[in-house]
Amino acid sequence: MPSLFHLAILCSLSWLISCQSNEDQVIVIPEEEVSIFDLVEDIQFLRLGHPSQEESLFSRIQNAFFLDSFIVCGQNGIDYNDHGQYEYFDYQGRFIRRFSAHNVLNEGFFYTSLFQANNDGLYMTDKVRNQTYHLNHHGQLIDQFAPINRASIYIPIDEDLVLYSYNRAMPENVLDGNEYYDFFLYSQKQGEIINKGVRDIPEYLRYSFGDIQFNFSKNNTIYHSTIHDPNYIIYEINKNGCSEIDRLVFSKNMIDENQITHNQNGFINLSYYSDNNVIFDVFAIQRDNNHLYGIINQGVKSNYLFKKNMRTGQSQATRINWHDMVKDNNIYRSNVINYSEDGYLAIFSPAIDFKPFLDANEEMLKPYLINDFSDFSYDDNDVIILIKFKPEYYQM
Repeated sequence: MPSLFHLAILCSLSWLISCQSNEDQVIVIPEEEVSIFDLVEDIQFLRLGHPSQEESLFSRIQNAFFLDSFIVCGQNGIDYNDHGQYEYFDYQGRFIRRFSAHNVLNEGFFYTSLFQANNDGLYMTDKVRNQTYHLNHHGQLIDQFAPINRASIYIPIDEDLVLYSYNRAMPENVLDGNEYYDFFLYSQKQGEIINKGVRDIPEYLRYSFGDIQFNFSKNNTIYHSTIHDPNYIIYEINKNGCSEIDRLVFSKNMIDENQITHNQNGFINLSYYSDNNVIFDVFAIQRDNNHLYGIINQGVKSNYLFKKNMRTGQSQATRINWHDMVKDNNIYRSNVINYSEDGYLAIFSPAIDFKPFLDANEEMLKPYLINDFSDFSYDDNDVIILIKFKPEYYQM
């Protein structure tokens, strides 16, 4: 029979292990920066089109997808004069074609948020008409149908499952309007919603910041965290359903709902996030077995590359110095295109932001330029940046 002394030792060890486990769950946010060039094993820059080709010019990329043999870029939101234009480039940056989605309408133009694309075509949902349009990659209409629950984004997962989301506000008078959620999985065979995400986020946060951009990983799975979510929930979405796989905790600068203030129109004062250097987004998330990694956005000023072992709780974060290759030395989830099949993170930078960086580092960058940048100008199309991080920064 163990003595009281042995029992005390066992209790002490149990307490120490528990404390260590709790500490390991916290991702420590460091102050010191590491150059992006020290974080990567490869980085490449792709120029899209050429300004001499008038048909290939657009305001800026708002959404883009890497497909089997081409890149498709698009505009959404009525604040751009080329809204509804979709442009195609090959993987050497050469312009292929452009079409206007408005051509499939009898009159008017699309009121859409984001669009989705796969090898079967484009999917865009008109929030005024309450219709989802499926176009092929030449701009011809394949199908048209009403989205479930008046959702604003349609993403096919497989032949049965569709991921729907509300890019901004969840509309009133939907089937289950008494619940708050940002996205849901719908089974076409069963004719019902089978999973919902972000049900516990406060309505005023979800309404103002439900801006969702979903990116598939190489195993046809989406890893997603909702922006401005004080719970930092990570979701895994694939043909097996939608599930919460982790919640992130940081050593400092987490969202404090008690400090958030609102303006006279009821919207959150965005200065809260920048003034308090708050971590407000986690994106470009990937999973490798029990290892989770991605990018953190803090205070609209800083990015961190993080990794975490979900089984042990061990983690690490590294602050990125982009050397001004991107605007304000900081990227957002809206800059992210996708992870390529060979593990490159694809982001984009507008020409007006990339041009000064190119001029200042022209000789150093030559080995990393995929195509010709010799006459690159401020009027060029956006530049795609392909980044392959060193394994030690995303593997535990």
